[in-house]
This record gives sequence, C-alpha cells and structure tokens, in this order.
Amino acid sequence: MMYRKKLIIAENQRVFVFKDQRFEAILTAGNYLFWDFKQALSFLTFDINKNFVADENVIRLFHKHDAIAEHIMHWKLAGSEVGLLYLNDMLQGIVAPGEHLYVWKDAGEFRLDTIDISQSAALEDSLLQVMKRAGVNASTRLIRSKNTTAVKPVADIYIDKQHIGLLYLDGKLEKTLGPGQYGFWQLNRQVDVKIYDQRSLLLDISGQEILSKDRVSLRINLSASIRIVDPVLAASLVDKVEDYVYKTLQLALREAVGTQTLDDLLNDKLYVNETVRALVADSLQAVGVTLDSVGMKDIILPGEMKAILNQVVEAQKAAEANVIKRREETAATRSLHNTAKVMENNPTLLRLKELEALEKVAEKIDSLTVHNGLEGLMKGVVKIPCV
Repeated sequence: MMYRKKLIIAENQRVFVFKDQRFEAILTAGNYLFWDFKQALSFLTFDINKNFVADENVIRLFHKHDAIAEHIMHWKLAGSEVGLLYLNDMLQGIVAPGEHLYVWKDAGEFRLDTIDISQSAALEDSLLQVMKRAGVNASTRLIRSKNTTAVKPVADIYIDKQHIGLLYLDGKLEKTLGPGQYGFWQLNRQVDVKIYDQRSLLLDISGQEILSKDRVSLRINLSASIRIVDPVLAASLVDKVEDYVYKTLQLALREAVGTQTLDDLLNDKLYVNETVRALVADSLQAVGVTLDSVGMKDIILPGEMKAILNQVVEAQKAAEANVIKRREETAATRSLHNTAKVMENNPTLLRLKELEALEKVAEKIDSLTVHNGLEGLMKGVVKIPCV
C-alpha cells in the first residue's frame, strides 16, 4: 500500500481535497505530499481554462465553504435579464435569463454586464456589431443550464432597399422596419419579421388548361405585374401574398376564357386582359395589392385543333390568292381591250406593234435567210401605209 501521496498541480488546475468524502481544502498550483495511512483522502481535479464551473457537487459546496468562494465567482440573473460575459474585455457569450453563473476567478478577469430585456427588445447597433464580431449570436454559444433550451439569443434582421419589414413580438404587430440592420432579443419572447418587396413583382400564371365555351381545350399563359402598397393590410388578411394573387388571377382567367368561344378569343385577344383586370382589381386592392398590368402571353391549341386551324388558314389564304389572281387577269384583259380599240383606229400604230413583235422574234433566232433582198422583205412583210 502507498501511504504517501504526491500531487503535482499545474497552473491551470485546482484540486479539491476530500477526507472521508468530506471537503477539506482546495489546492492551487504546486507540489504537495500527503501521508494517508487510513486511505481516507481523495482528490478531484478541475481545469480552470474551461472557465465555467458546472459540477453540481462543487456548486453545492461553494455555498457552504468560504474557501471555495475565494476561487469561484458567482452571478444570479433575474428572469428579465440577459448577461454579457466578458473575459479580459473580450465578449465570451450571452447568459440566458434567470441563470446562475459560476466561473473560476483565476481563469482571467471576468465581467458580466446585464441588460433588462423586459422593456425593450431592440439592441443598439454597436452591441449588435460586437456580438457579430465575437460570433456569440448562436444557440451553441448561449451560456445556460441544462434545464434551459438552447436558442439563438438575438434575431438578426436585414431589410434590403425598397423593402419594408413588419416586426411581431409574441404574435402582436410592434412596428414597421425600413431598410437597414436590426437586432431583437428573442429570449423570453417570440420574434417574427415579415419582409415585403415594395417594387413591382412579375407573376407568371403558366400552363393553365381551360375549356372554352365551345369545349375546346386550351393552354393559356398569363403574365401580371403587381405591387404591395399596404404591407400591414396584406399581412393581416393573407398569409402569402404572391400565392393569394396567383390563385385569384388563375380563377379569373378560367372565368374569362370559359365564357368565350375559340373564335371569340382569337378575334379579340384584349378581351381576356380586360376581363381578368375587371374581375381581380378590387379584390386585390382590398388586401393592399395594386394590379399594374395583366396580359395574356400565349394561347396554345391541341395538336389536332392546330392542324384544323392551319387547314382553315391555308384555305382562306388560297381563296384570297385566287381573288387577287382573277382581279389581275381582269385588269390585264381590260388593258388589252383598250389597246385593241386604239390600234383599230390607228393602222400606223398597229404596224409599229408588228415591228416590235418582229424584233422580239428576231432576238430569239440564230440566223435569218432573206430572199428578194432587204427591199423585198420590207415590201412583202411590212407595209406601212402613208397617211
């Protein structure tokens, strides 16, 4: 048996000495020698670099023995307070409300700043930036007991330009938020922020299969431009604005197309736009949304219907071409008739036309044999009477 016990304690260690399971002393760095003939001594070693004292037995002894209190610092937070724990002026973490905090004094220079979060949930911008740099705004960095739920201490909110935010605390609208960076304590409360884009939003209602009045299956694509002009009203009446607008436009499109035949839709494409606008404008305005524009992009026909319409269009174009051809033929005939009447009363003009025709024929002949000489040809073929 070893009756002599030697301990070497490092600078970062503290050792609790127990005799017959009862606390006797706390040892700091150094070399120690104990005689333990009755084997009554036991030791418990702690690393003070871990900063926090979490052992329940040590905490219980802390409240009984002043010797332990000389090595451990203790704070108790109120239920409406959060703590900012600093070590050597560096932020280490956020202490949850209502917590007991125990740290080793010799681990460094500790400081705990407390904030009453019952009056205001908002953080100052300077504190928010300090927390970001220290990386303490995370559930894993929340300093808490095992009975406290790990949550992210601060709701970090960014509102982009041309957007607006609605802040809700415990389900109640608190205020509106303009563009910028915000932080809100979400310990002891529920923080929600709804963000709305105040610019024009483009919605596409695509691939809608709709039956026309004459029971033709059509696939129609619609496009609409909307703006949220009253975010508070929109948030109070609908859950998701874009989904609500989409379904409203979808129903209006079906109603507009279902009351018209295919020919009506093809002949008056603006009808759908105007009808959809008339059907939805008031209902969207009632939830804080303005409809800037709406337009039908495409009408897609089934394959067999497309083939039939192509045949109809082809037949119409062929008929139009025939009408034009007949019109041109009539004009040409009328011109020939007028020319014949002029030549009938003017033999010289007739002979000039004959010479013109002879010239065109001669252009197409490789060789020409003339009998009786040029004079005979002119006398026998072309006779121009003197007037």
